[in-house]
Amino acid sequence: MDLIRRLLKPRKEETIRDLIVQPERTLADTEITPIKYGLPKEIESICPECMKIIKATLYPEGGKVWIKKDCEEHGEVRDIFYGDIGLYHRCENLWFGDGVGVEDPPIKKATVCPAQCGLCNMHMSHSGLPIIDLTNRCNMTCPVCFANANAAGYLYEPPYEDVVRMLEGLISQKPVPADRVQFSGGEPTIRTDFLKIVRKATELGFDYIQVNTNGIKMADLEFARACREAGVENIYLQFDGLSDDVYKKTRAMPLNETKMRTIENCRKVKIGVILVVTLVKGVNDGQVGEIVRFAMKNHDVIDGICFQPVVFVGRYAQSHRLEKRYTLADLALDIERQTGYMQAMRDWFPLGVTSSFSKLAAALTGKPSFTLSLHPHCSQGTYFFIGSDGSIKPFSEFIDADGCLKELLKLSKTVKPSSLDLLSKARLFYRLNRYWKQDKAPKGLTLKRFLESLEGFQNRNLRRGLLRRGR
Repeated sequence: MDLIRRLLKPRKEETIRDLIVQPERTLADTEITPIKYGLPKEIESICPECMKIIKATLYPEGGKVWIKKDCEEHGEVRDIFYGDIGLYHRCENLWFGDGVGVEDPPIKKATVCPAQCGLCNMHMSHSGLPIIDLTNRCNMTCPVCFANANAAGYLYEPPYEDVVRMLEGLISQKPVPADRVQFSGGEPTIRTDFLKIVRKATELGFDYIQVNTNGIKMADLEFARACREAGVENIYLQFDGLSDDVYKKTRAMPLNETKMRTIENCRKVKIGVILVVTLVKGVNDGQVGEIVRFAMKNHDVIDGICFQPVVFVGRYAQSHRLEKRYTLADLALDIERQTGYMQAMRDWFPLGVTSSFSKLAAALTGKPSFTLSLHPHCSQGTYFFIGSDGSIKPFSEFIDADGCLKELLKLSKTVKPSSLDLLSKARLFYRLNRYWKQDKAPKGLTLKRFLESLEGFQNRNLRRGLLRRGR
């Protein structure tokens, strides 16, 4: 009878948490402490006044997640940590575990994070998209910026030789070469040797070269063409809205015409664009939907959107911080309300879910692969696909995303590099096909084409082939 009861007892459905193989130590042999699940919970934070590391508590209240911390010198700080408790738990349940860092990090004996900050023995990720600040000079003076030389009170501009040493250090990083780089600033394009630096990165073998720019110099077609010829694949374009009234508040000058000219030039020379939106509650959060629709309309040149909510810290009054607080949950719900393109509780994901594809790629090739093992509440978003009829759908509308992600984790534990024959590929395709909903997919998109579109995440030749064919 006991055997019959056990057979009849419903099996507990496996969760992603059940399938994770969480590493215990970094490659530099430092113990890894996994994230804590659930609420309330105690974490380490910093005092926004003196930057001292102090204890903080995350707790639920009024449908949001709050943070509370108390500095002996500067008193209690209370703020909204995340704007929707349901989305908070959803993203936490889509955590795929930590990475193991890098071999031979420059800082080898760090014990306190972030007091000994740098690429250190405690670091659990390899470099995803390293940022090299080429200068803190700028050809603008934005009210929301803290990075330029005028605000900082000093000039930072590493010599060309130092930049080359940085690039050489990145490309030699192990076990996964940091062969993707963003040049930033200040405004990096104002350096007289900017194109020389880009050409050197190309010569060193960097797979992906991105430029964080306000777009003013890129509005000159000849400069944009020279950037493409030097090796720039993508620009990370400051793009706060679709009207000059927004730019006058965030950048102190009208810029909408310049942005449009820059995007058109990138289209002509085949440089991809990611729109980077500095979001200020009460200034441009009402344009979130318009910006998404603009990107969809121009998807031949725009690869994605990065929304970056402004965070008020330090000496701002608590009432001001709470009034202006805008979290990634607020962004998700605004995209849902203002576009109708997605359902936040179904379609909003932590960026780390891409590590499920990376783990399968590593299992198939037998080599470490590019993996984004970010904290589940760090970076979040969704992926939209556009059908041949112009229909716009988030990928989780036509694929059982949670089930597929779990299946990818299972596959990464069982497939072997030696099994990449035609029959094994067919079996892998069959297992993923169970989660595919062809009747819900955008017109013209099949599972095969969907999987091919994901290969550009790891395959440089495929991604560049798409660029050559006009995206």
